[in-house]
Amino acid sequence: MAISSQRGFGLIEILITLLVFSIGILAVAGLQAISKKNNFDALQRTEAANLAGFIVSSMRSNPAALADYLVSQGSPRGSRDQVSAPEKDCYQADCSPGELAAFDLWQWEKALDGTGETVTADGETTPTGGLSRASACITGPAGGGSGFYTIVIAWRGVTQLDTGGVNACGTGRGLYGAPSDTTGGAADESYQRALVLETFIAS
Repeated sequence: MAISSQRGFGLIEILITLLVFSIGILAVAGLQAISKKNNFDALQRTEAANLAGFIVSSMRSNPAALADYLVSQGSPRGSRDQVSAPEKDCYQADCSPGELAAFDLWQWEKALDGTGETVTADGETTPTGGLSRASACITGPAGGGSGFYTIVIAWRGVTQLDTGGVNACGTGRGLYGAPSDTTGGAADESYQRALVLETFIAS
């Protein structure tokens, strides 16, 4: 009788050990999923900061055409709805300040959308770089010249946030709403992330 009790107690110990081990494995898997989401958000924010730095440097290098860099909140750049390539490639030819501004914005939009990095599979080319559903706006003095300029770069995050802090850049385009939103996302921007950089640029 004593031997049977010992064998039964050993089996219970094994079952409890397996249960604890299984819970531990599930917890590790959950942490890995959270870590992957956080890493993606951090990567997107770093990319947005680099892109904001790029356009600020371009504007400071071309102060005569600051007004040409302005991008309204109602017509943001990005989201793979690119404007046509400028007439001049300023890497290959001399450009006026206005032509250089158009070329800089075009290059910036390509980087935002990741169209410079692509993968081709089954005859279809897909952009792989840039930000997720990017929108970018630049506001400042209407006529250009010295003053404070605000660069806003928005993108879609992987988790839903409170909609109270939505930035106007890119909203109403159906890019940052919940997947179940049948209105096209115009009323729900809860997945939007935004980087806002305000800086003084002298003409």
